[in-house]
Amino acid sequence: MSKSKAELKFRFLRHDNIGTADADQDKKFLSESFVDTGELLILADTIDPRFIVVGRTGAGKTALLNRLAETEDRVIKIAPEELALTYLSDNSVISFFMDLDIKMDLFYNLLWRHVFTVEILKERYEIINEKKRDDFLTKIREAFGIERNRAKRDALDYLSEWGETFWQTTEYRIKEITTSLEDDFRSQVKASGSSNLAQFLSTTAELNAEAVKSLSEEQKAEISHIGQRVVNKVQIKKLSDVMRALDEDILIDKQKKYFITIDKLDENWINDELRYYLLASLLETAKDFNHKVENAKVVVALREDLLGRIFRFARGTGHQEEKFKDLYVPLNWRKQDLIKLLDRRVSQLIREQYTQRAVSLKDILPTYVRVNRSRCEPTEYIIQRTMLRPRDVIMFFNECIKAAEGKAKIAQTNIFQAEEHYSKSRLRALADEWYSDYQHLVEMCLFFRRYPRKFNFKDVQREKFKDDILNFCIDFAGSEDEIYQLVSGKLSDERLDELLAEILRILFKVGFLGAKTESYLPVEWSYEGKKLKSIEIGDDTVFEIHAAFWRELGIKPE
Repeated sequence: MSKSKAELKFRFLRHDNIGTADADQDKKFLSESFVDTGELLILADTIDPRFIVVGRTGAGKTALLNRLAETEDRVIKIAPEELALTYLSDNSVISFFMDLDIKMDLFYNLLWRHVFTVEILKERYEIINEKKRDDFLTKIREAFGIERNRAKRDALDYLSEWGETFWQTTEYRIKEITTSLEDDFRSQVKASGSSNLAQFLSTTAELNAEAVKSLSEEQKAEISHIGQRVVNKVQIKKLSDVMRALDEDILIDKQKKYFITIDKLDENWINDELRYYLLASLLETAKDFNHKVENAKVVVALREDLLGRIFRFARGTGHQEEKFKDLYVPLNWRKQDLIKLLDRRVSQLIREQYTQRAVSLKDILPTYVRVNRSRCEPTEYIIQRTMLRPRDVIMFFNECIKAAEGKAKIAQTNIFQAEEHYSKSRLRALADEWYSDYQHLVEMCLFFRRYPRKFNFKDVQREKFKDDILNFCIDFAGSEDEIYQLVSGKLSDERLDELLAEILRILFKVGFLGAKTESYLPVEWSYEGKKLKSIEIGDDTVFEIHAAFWRELGIKPE
């Protein structure tokens, strides 16, 4: 078939697209048009210690983990709801212990070790019902029952104790362990022989934060001591023996590797300090598990901002980000990789629906896009309006396809039409991405409506900025938003420049602004890994509004 005939047959339809924003719904394009930039090899190597996939919203974290599941035979996906984080953060007993300043790290470590170990054993022995569970326990007893090695006997004891519920859900087992903690605590209090504490238990139906308020100082001291002893005696040693057995006796075939993936921990997020501690402990336990079990690997995907908050809140419990930075797998995309991604997806769309002839981006895009008196490659024009993330590129191009409905090629006017819808959606998406930290981010961005594309710090209109900030304070009085707290604390003529600098740093951090701190440097962006230090903002610091937002804010390209 000739090129001209192929073009005559092919027309874009209204519902055509090259993928979706949600990678879980993008299976068709992910399977055939995946662009590997090297991270997949790192994750698939169980010897390589790097296991934390780090990236901003839309950077491809879920796509990468889904691809790992496609290319490896034994991948266990644990959904956030299966980790029972809401149950744990709302658990009255854990709140009771925490209010008594009982250190819970050992318990959290047991929890996650138990989850990882049981999930691997379930997969290895296909434990999906009670019969399979019984078969597994029989095999383990036969293997370890005559073993004189104490460690393996301890491992057998642990598996026998908890093996009854191996076939249950992850959430069920987490609740089971938490319940056993309360039972052990109550037993220890009764065994203490203290009449004070016995009376407390008899009159307290539920252990919770309210119960702590009813305790005398003497009772608090006694209960804290018992509680800490209960937490400290959790069966970490026996579970360590189980992990050793996994490594030395169970997962011995180097050709059969096992993976646990945990994704979407940042969705439906609730700002709760306990959750940060739980996730910090999860990362710590995953690091230890990966180190000790050679043919298995836990892989966790996290958004950059959530990862920062985890270590900020959990720093006081000994979880230090420095110990983990070498274990990150950062998702940073280059322009040529994003163009390759677009090219493959476009080719797949047209090949599947219209023609077997190879069709590339060049076949359907204009030769150039004219902006005022300048010319720009169409792919360069599109990518300039993204934060170098696959989702941005896919969303922009889908809008281009909509605008070109009924045509065989995407014209310059179609790209401009698409940009109008895309720009509006990107501002909303930016606000959604950073909502946990900055609930009123959009209002700060709208301050720059019809602003110059580039401006110096000294050129920001101070009077207009002050008026907008005053209106902001009136509109959102009493808000717990970080921006409001910052503004309400520094709103004065003497501190106006300081406040402006802080606002600009936030807008740089989220990617709305780029910054040029020296005349010889290019404009730098946070999504490229740059950080704007407080000392870097001066009168001549140049800021640039990201091109993704120009159309929505009425900003001229030049």
